[in-house]
Order: sequence, then structure tokens, then C-alpha cells
Amino acid sequence: MASRADKVESMNSSLTRRKFLGGAALAGATSLIPAAAVALTDKGDKKTAATGLADDTANESLTSAAVAKVQWKAKPFSMPDVRLLPSVWKDTMELNRSYLYSLPNERLAHNFRVTAGIASDADPLGGWEAPDCELRGHYVGHYLSSCALMHASTGDAFIAAKGNELVTMLAECQAKDGYLGAYPTEFYDRLRNHKRVWAPFYTYHKIMAGLIDMYEHTGNRQALDMAVRMADWADVYSSSFAPDDWQHVLLVEHGGMMESAFNLYAITGKPKYRDVAYRFEHHKIFDPLAAGDDKLDGNHANTNIPKMIGAARGYELTGDTRYQQISENFYRIVTEHHAYCTGGTSNGEMWHAADAIATELGPAAEECCCSYNMMKLSRHLYGQNPDAKFFDYYERLLINVRYGTQDRNGMLMYYVPLQPGMYKTFGTPFDAFWCCTGTGSEEYSKLTDSIYFHDDSAVYVNLFIPSTLNWKERGLKLRQITKFPLEDRITFTVDSAPSSATALKLRIPWWATQGVVVSINGEAQNQTPTPSTYIALEHPWKAGDVITLDLPMTLHIAPAPDDKLVQAAMYGPLVLAAQLGTDGLTTSMIYGGSGPRGFDDGYPMPTVDLRGRMHRDAGGHFTAPPPPPADTVWFEQAEASPLYPLRFHTKGRGPTHTLVPLNQIMDERYSVYLRNITTTTT
Repeated sequence: MASRADKVESMNSSLTRRKFLGGAALAGATSLIPAAAVALTDKGDKKTAATGLADDTANESLTSAAVAKVQWKAKPFSMPDVRLLPSVWKDTMELNRSYLYSLPNERLAHNFRVTAGIASDADPLGGWEAPDCELRGHYVGHYLSSCALMHASTGDAFIAAKGNELVTMLAECQAKDGYLGAYPTEFYDRLRNHKRVWAPFYTYHKIMAGLIDMYEHTGNRQALDMAVRMADWADVYSSSFAPDDWQHVLLVEHGGMMESAFNLYAITGKPKYRDVAYRFEHHKIFDPLAAGDDKLDGNHANTNIPKMIGAARGYELTGDTRYQQISENFYRIVTEHHAYCTGGTSNGEMWHAADAIATELGPAAEECCCSYNMMKLSRHLYGQNPDAKFFDYYERLLINVRYGTQDRNGMLMYYVPLQPGMYKTFGTPFDAFWCCTGTGSEEYSKLTDSIYFHDDSAVYVNLFIPSTLNWKERGLKLRQITKFPLEDRITFTVDSAPSSATALKLRIPWWATQGVVVSINGEAQNQTPTPSTYIALEHPWKAGDVITLDLPMTLHIAPAPDDKLVQAAMYGPLVLAAQLGTDGLTTSMIYGGSGPRGFDDGYPMPTVDLRGRMHRDAGGHFTAPPPPPADTVWFEQAEASPLYPLRFHTKGRGPTHTLVPLNQIMDERYSVYLRNITTTTT
């Protein structure tokens, strides 16, 4: 998220994130300091009897803001209306909840207090939150968002209180002019003078976004007041530049400042914050996209994805169709020309030439933040235009890049390596705090937010995750049970019938090309599902009705566009990877850095050899059989093992490779792409 490579134009601080980290102080762990509940200050907020916390209001400003010019056509249900049922997804959320509990507020607030001149004897955190790291404070913003989202997802009042306590601690650190940061304003003087500095507004945005989330998901009015004051400071600072000079400043990563300013406009209705958002428009990136041009090569990937979320938000609130074109063109360009089979994007944090996949399989591929933010963008575009294709892509990322990047202790990844022979690396509890630690903490706190959407008369089921839905306004209670994608049946039970006619729209994924069956109370429905669409079930629902959706998963391949012989194996939505063993791996390598070493392991890409053998014809001449079709499936399902319920083997000449879902691989080497050998020999 916060680095630049030498090839990025006009970058006077052309350094990678890791180069900024030399000499970072590492701190030991301390025990969790209990968080006291903090009273909410907005007397107008509606409180729940169970927790004393305000209702979740995030969707009100997201999809129904009074100032909005474009309303979402399909709206997500409020997160408290959806609850996860026991599954791997709930396990993931609970691991994340435990990690959030483990971080003491005193340590999180330490750098803010030191900056504000307030005494602190807490042990500083390490990694990107160390006292000498120029991004210090960014994870604290993510942490506030994560606490707020976890409360909305689970009803956990204690995690909300812990977040509220941290807000109060940060309020003591906010300057009279509204500035709030874990580093001094001198960083912004360096930014003004185009001197080397990492990414001040990137961190500033994370803190603002965390405060906004605390307001919208827990009702903390103090957090909103703080975010508004931060925006006021940013307004004064940014308005002091000449336009051309300000555009030069915007070359330095500034995260989602545009999105947060637009969100404050949605909440407060004050045009001032709309204008701040406009000011953060980065013309160098936006102008080519407005024209539909792909100029992404050489740009840092996740520096720019949050800008597109800002553009999508700007279209919703202002009706500016230029912003609509920018966000839609960007989404199309990335998903069609800069994405791996997993849906992930970036190599070495950068975009490269369009359709360059086989040549961009690096140890630092697929930065996790990119996937998180592409999912956020997809969600906005879906709300504006509820086309199933957006959740086809969302699912691809969720299953193949998000799930499987958290270890058994809740530690998170930075990259998903794609270089053959690489392995997954994870952070440590108190000495990592990469950008992807932050987005991962948020992702696994909000797994309820996109399973179900609705319009005025229908429920859209977009994700197949065990969960319950309570559409209170209609009296509909729906329960989803499944082991998908390990099994291909999804079962829905109507626990409470709706008060008026309600259609149930089930997404038929892009990969579900044959054998799809939908049944109501055991009776198959006479409908022909089409991939990447919805099947609409209109029925006089009553309590106890059972709907089943069978989505047989087929074997298929995903060739790289720049080398059709470099291919990945897929089973339904699952990307598979060849297991390459554990040779040379140590715990210090798996937990030793943001990505694998990757420069001297020397693993060649595994091969799949389906060549036929030459034979003699009647005249004694050798005849070569034709090569197999380009879309030949070169693997088959194999017997399950205790560790891998889904296993596959390659076919053809040896060696035979074992394939398993990428999201289940931990602590071993792998290769997602394999090379198909087609030249026939004797």
C-alpha cells in the first residue's frame, strides 16, 4: 500500500515499505488491559436494551444519505441483521476477535500520546507501529474500524467498549486545530516541500476512517466529532496549495482520503466535506481512466485502488457520471487485464503490462490489501448495478485470496506468493502491523456484510456462507447451512415467513455450468439457471420451507493470457496449487518477514505432460498425434486425506503432482501455475 518503485514517475520518495523499516524498535508483548465501557455522547442515538450501544447506522449514510444523488439499487442488510453460523468462516472471525482482544489500548495509543506530549510508559509496538516507523498510527485506525465492525457482526459490547475507550484516549491527543496523528505535523511540512516522507495522508485516512466506523457502527458521537475536526485540518492544509503543486503532493500515497471526505459529506450534509473530497482527486490517475485508457503499468497498485472507491462514492453522492466512468473503467481494466486466476492483482506491489501473468509470478504477488479494496469497490459497483458478475469476482477473491491468509493463531499475511516453490509468510502478534495486517483485521471482522442484499421486493443471496438473516421490516427469517465449497449443496430454511410477497434470488456462479438444480421442499423447480445470473424463486413462503441449491463443481483450467501453456487448475471457484514439500522451510522463514525470500530457491515451474507418443504408420514413417486441445483438463480428483478433504492428481506422463486448494495450504511450498508440455516426442 505505501511503497513506490523506481519506475513510478515523479516520485521523490521512491522507496519500498521495507526500506523504511530499518532500525525499527521491537517491543515485547504485555497482557491485555481491560477496556472500560465509555458512555456515548449523542443523546439522539437510539440505544439497544442489551448493550446500551446505538443501532448500526452505516447503511443509512451508505445507501440512503439525504444528499445522495444515486441510490443503491440493491442494498446490503445492516450487519446486526446477519449472523454467522458455525463454519470455517466463523472460526476465522473468532480467531480475529481473539487477536483484537490481545492488543492493549495503552500500547496502541502510545505513539499518539508521545506526539501530543502526554506521558506514556507503555511498551511501544513494533513493526510498522514502532516509534521510528513513518506509518505509525495507521494500524490504530484499522483497529478502530475492526472493533466497530466486529461489534456490528457479533453484538460484542465489550469489543465496542474497548474501541470507545481507545477513542477517548485518542481524543486527549487531538490538537486544538484538529490534527491527530502518531507523528508530528513536521511530516506534512516535508510533504509540502516535496522532501522524502513515507505517506502521511495514508495514515491520516486510516485514523479518520476508523473514527467514522466507530460512529456508524457503535454510535460514538465523540468519534464523529474527532473525524470532522481531522477533516477540517486537512481542508485548511490542502487548500493552501496552488492546484498544480497540490497534484504533485497527491503523487504521495494518500489512501482513501477522498472516500472518507465523501462519507463525512454523506453523514453531515455539509458541502465543505464534498469539496475536500473533490480536492483529493488525483488527475494523473483519473484522467486516463475517464477516457477508458489502461495506463496502470508502472503504478503502485494499492495506492490507487482506494481512489477508485472514492470515485464510486463520489458518483453516488454527487451524480457525477465522470466518477462513474472512472470506477467502472478501472474495475473492467483490472479484472480483465491485471488479475490472476485467484482474482488478486499486483506483483511487487506494482501493476505491469496488460495481460502479463505468466511473466509476473513473483514472491511478492497479490498484495492482500489490493484484494480487500477491490472487494470494497466491487460492492459499490454492485449496489449501483446489481449484476451477479460483481459477486462472481468478490467470491473469487474471498475464497482464494482472503480465506487462507490467516494462520491458526490469527496471524495475517502481506502477499500471496505465486512464484513456484514459494510459501506463505505471516506476521507476529506485536511486531508486524503491515498494511495488510490492518485490512485483514477489518476483513475478518465484517464477514456478515455482503452475504445478503435486498431491494424493495427480493432478497439477493450473493455468498454461500452459513448464516442467518433477519429482515425485520418484513418478518422474514432465513437460515443458510452449507459446507460450500467443500460440498456443493446449499440449504436455506425459512424460519419465519415474510409478511408480504418476497422473491428469493440465488446467485448462480460463473463456474456453475452444468447440473445446477434448485428445489423447494424437495420439488425440483422447472427453471434453467444461467451462470453469472440470479435464479428468482417466487413462492408463498411459510415457516419451515426448505430450499436447496445444488451447484456441482467441475474441473476446469485458467490459462495465463500471455502464455496459454502456463495454466492453473480450478475446481468450481477454488484455485488449486501443486504441493512442493517443505524442503528447507523453517519457522523463522514463515514468520520472518512480509513475504518469502524468493530469490535463490530455484524451484522450476511444475510441468504437466499430456503429449502423445509418435507411432509408425504402414509405410514405416513416424506420425505425430495431434496435440491435446488447449482447454484439456489435465487433473482428476483423488482420494481425500485427513488434512485435505479435497485432493487432485495431475494426469499424463510423470511426474504426478498432487493438487489441493490454495486456501488450505500452510507451512509448505506450492505452485499455483503449472506448465503444459505439448510438443510430441518419440
